[in-house]
Amino acid sequence: MTSSPHDDSAAHRQDPLRPVDVPVFSCIAYVSKMASGAFHVRVANLADLECDAASEREAFSNLVPEFKRRIAELSANNTPIPWIEPPLPKADDEQVRLIPVHL
Repeated sequence: MTSSPHDDSAAHRQDPLRPVDVPVFSCIAYVSKMASGAFHVRVANLADLECDAASEREAFSNLVPEFKRRIAELSANNTPIPWIEPPLPKADDEQVRLIPVHL
């Protein structure tokens, strides 16, 4: 007997509401506008991640993939993630951005 795509047996059903195990990491970033009008973004909870760009959006489009790459690389090597706890202090001219990053 062949299976039909309309077969309603338990083996062929998937629960669309079942939680999926996808790791999510919090990227805490500080944004400031420089005198030139460009934006500076730095990650407060993971060392050595920062960039400058013409817009905040451009800065995050550069920074978030780098954050993701570093976390994925550390995780793949079973290396503990060197989170900065507590995060670096924010300067008066910086605004906080909290970004959930899925691997």
